Amino acid sequence: MQRPSFLDGVFERTATRFLRRIHRMTHRMPVKLVPVERARVLVVAPHPDDEVIAAGGTLALHQRAGSDVLVLYVTLDAPRPDGSVPRRGEAEAAAKLLGFEHRFLGFPDGSVSLHEERAGAAIAEAITGFRPDVVMCPFPGDHHRDHMAVSAATGLAVARSGHAGEVRCYEVWSNLWPNVGVDISSVVDVKRAAIECYASQIRTIPYADGALGLNRFRGIKLRVPYAEAFYACSGREFVQLCRTLAAV
Repeated sequence: MQRPSFLDGVFERTATRFLRRIHRMTHRMPVKLVPVERARVLVVAPHPDDEVIAAGGTLALHQRAGSDVLVLYVTLDAPRPDGSVPRRGEAEAAAKLLGFEHRFLGFPDGSVSLHEERAGAAIAEAITGFRPDVVMCPFPGDHHRDHMAVSAATGLAVARSGHAGEVRCYEVWSNLWPNVGVDISSVVDVKRAAIECYASQIRTIPYADGALGLNRFRGIKLRVPYAEAFYACSGREFVQLCRTLAAV
């Protein structure tokens, strides 16, 4: 058996401090259902499909409410040998289904952490131009390298742009400690259809079943059939959260 190294202990202590900081910031807040009302909503998605896996139901409700929604896809897959990029067309299909505008920022999939400053500048430019009431992005602790980097880049963007509205963090690869939930029971079929727009992604991983299973679980606590959960805070609070976690 290999003996634990000094670095193993360092990583373990760092991870423990990281989780404690998140928990202290979130666990005292009750989870409550909030309605979806007409608003200007900017969604920052690390990859095409994250927007619908995490918040497809909420976006469907915003479509019904007449909201203006802009989705920023931070990364896009490299072209295949034949020059095709399947997720570009799939994202366009999801956008058409849910009625939102979208832009591709074009950062390399898997390497956003190397481009956080540039990604932050691009997101800040979108915030300044679109003037959203709500910015949605991954929770800083979401367990994926690109998701963490996109959250950090959004923190930079919120600080740079002076966004005075709300930030709602969503969950994809790991659960967050939510303080608000949205009842998506009436649009579950729409959310499934939006996820299924990404045929190249669901071919090997049942994202729709996984996402809706989580939504069913979230709904139990909120006493509704299906719910999407978020960590909601002010822009200033989100920037502080990002800065605190970066100091771990």
